[in-house]
Amino acid sequence: MGVIPAIDLLKGEAVVLVGGRPETAEPVSDDPVALARSWQRRGARRLHLVDLDAALGSGENRDLVRQVLRGVTVPVQVGGGLRDEDALREALATGAANAIVGTRAVRDPSWLEAMAVRFPSRLILALDRDSRGVLVDGWQRAAAADPARILEDANRLPLGGVLFTDVSVEGRLQGVQQTRDALVRRCARPRIAAGGVRGLDDLAALRRAGYDHVVVGRALYAGSLDLREAMGAFP
Repeated sequence: MGVIPAIDLLKGEAVVLVGGRPETAEPVSDDPVALARSWQRRGARRLHLVDLDAALGSGENRDLVRQVLRGVTVPVQVGGGLRDEDALREALATGAANAIVGTRAVRDPSWLEAMAVRFPSRLILALDRDSRGVLVDGWQRAAAADPARILEDANRLPLGGVLFTDVSVEGRLQGVQQTRDALVRRCARPRIAAGGVRGLDDLAALRRAGYDHVVVGRALYAGSLDLREAMGAFP
């Protein structure tokens, strides 16, 4: 099971959030490029890079994303505000291994189908959820969408994976709650978990639940999870 360090960009810095709320942002580095290189030196085989400003519609960190992509040699999955074909094409052309799509994909299934066919195995569908349902617009609003139907449609598409984020525990170090998610077992594409990880026990629980990869942010930055130890335990 792959452990993927997360780098979230907000106003030019790498930050961690609680529940995706920008007002909770805590800086972890004022040099995201150096941070990405640091994770690579520590053994990361893939990185998760999100432009929070673009996701929230409050700006963008496009140049910084490009710098991070140029600064490492490991694959990077990039998300945040990728809501049209030009944005996807640019992200992939500038070095992203995969582009993460959420808001537009949830609201417009026909667009997701067209883009998945155009960029086979390069798109990762984000299913971000909390008690309100499936979240869009940088987790600020709930969509009138059935996650089971979204996944059923996604299983027919040449996607690179599905990212299941539990927003209710994201950034809280409270432990994972996605270990009994029936949707995960029904997912026919690589399954990626995010939200709530605090230590090795959570990684073990997610692996038992059927996840192939886990995106980890705060636990790595807070020191409750060591990347080398995690990768050694879950190669």
